[in-house]
This record gives sequence, C-alpha cells and structure tokens, in this order.
Amino acid sequence: AQDSSDVGLPAFKPISSKTMTLKYGFKGASVYDNALKKWQFYKMTTITRHKVEGYVNQINDNFALAAGLHEVAVYDFSKHQWFVYKKGGADDSTGMLNKNFEMTKDYVKVKVLNGPFIKYTTVTGWVETK
Repeated sequence: AQDSSDVGLPAFKPISSKTMTLKYGFKGASVYDNALKKWQFYKMTTITRHKVEGYVNQINDNFALAAGLHEVAVYDFSKHQWFVYKKGGADDSTGMLNKNFEMTKDYVKVKVLNGPFIKYTTVTGWVETK
C-alpha cells in the first residue's frame, strides 16, 4: 500500500488546524484526521504554482480544501471523508485568487474555470451557485 501521507513533489508545506492536517502536492492531497488518527489520501492533478499556495490548499477546523486542475475536493471533518466536485477545476487566475477561493466555518466556495462558483456545505454537499 502506498504511504497515504505521500503527496509527491513539488508540494506545499503541510498546514494544520485543531482537527486535521492537510498535505497538498503533485500526486494529490492527504488529510490527517485527528479523530480517526489516520491519513486520508485523494489522488488528483493539483496546481503547485507557488503563487496559488494558501488558496488552492486551505484548512480550518471543519474543512480542508484541495482545489485541482480538473476537480475540487473538500475533506469534511464532520463526515471524515473527501467530497469531490468533478465537473471542472479551480480558476486559479493569479489576480482573482482572493475572490475565487473562500472558506468559512460553514462553507467552502470556489470558482470553477470557465464555470460557476461552487459551494460546499455539510448539509448540501457541492452546489453550483452565483
């Protein structure tokens, strides 16, 4: 079995909250869930340009975001699993990073490249929005 904390290189530095740690790298994203005491890996094509660090990979006590070229994944700590929007990747235009990625304790919102904003909540999952 592959080491599920191995996200490959290049990789951004791991980021943590009280509940989990997110690693984001070339092979995908992995969350260490402090409640489960294990890594949960999601394989995806990530965006490892230095400028997008802290936007495509974000964490708080409820969610970990890993936005990629072809899909957007959120790890929901309350459900202890990854939820993936597969109809498009994140719009990582450098000038729009502040607008295109938003995370609060209640939701995660990401702009899809040439597409809508998508919003994840624990109740609704991924929903396309304005």
